[in-house]
Amino acid sequence: MTKAVLRRLYQSRRQALSEAEYAERNEQIFNQFRSRFPVYENIAKPLTIHCFLSSLAKREVDTNPLIQYFLSQPSITLAVPYTHISEERLSHHHYTEGMVLETNRWGIPEPHASTLTIDVAQIDWVLIPLLAFDKRGHRVGYGKGFYDRFLAECRPDTLKIGLSLDEPVERIDDINAYDFSLNYAVTPSRVWDFS
Repeated sequence: MTKAVLRRLYQSRRQALSEAEYAERNEQIFNQFRSRFPVYENIAKPLTIHCFLSSLAKREVDTNPLIQYFLSQPSITLAVPYTHISEERLSHHHYTEGMVLETNRWGIPEPHASTLTIDVAQIDWVLIPLLAFDKRGHRVGYGKGFYDRFLAECRPDTLKIGLSLDEPVERIDDINAYDFSLNYAVTPSRVWDFS
């Protein structure tokens, strides 16, 4: 299937989930993530993790439990995106407990543009919102290219970890040279390893 078809299909599937199904899938994703990517207080190397802030109205994976988990670890610096819509790019801001967020025109919570930024070269892991993905690690986002441009700036060893409410499709038909593959995708039932 093409990305456009998958985008429509999976947006519709998300909206069809009951509140109980949505909550259960989010809890399962959180548990899968913690099981596969344990973070300990005394890890040898501090981590900088970039995590998207969820649009719950769009039924994205709820990253709030992960954010609280990361904030509880002194060895982690947490970055969240700010969308520069007219420039079609993301900037990356240091997230702290209690930070005031604003909602952009797409209904996505964001830090204020003037908050402390984090250089993309510092980012070790990127958690990426997925509408869909395939069994080769290719992803479908919202089609604006913000994450593809961001991932192009990341270090080659930065882990790209997608979060998906659904399991993968067999194959996305219209992958192009600008599309970045995932290292991992976390779903309610398992962690897919593409590395």
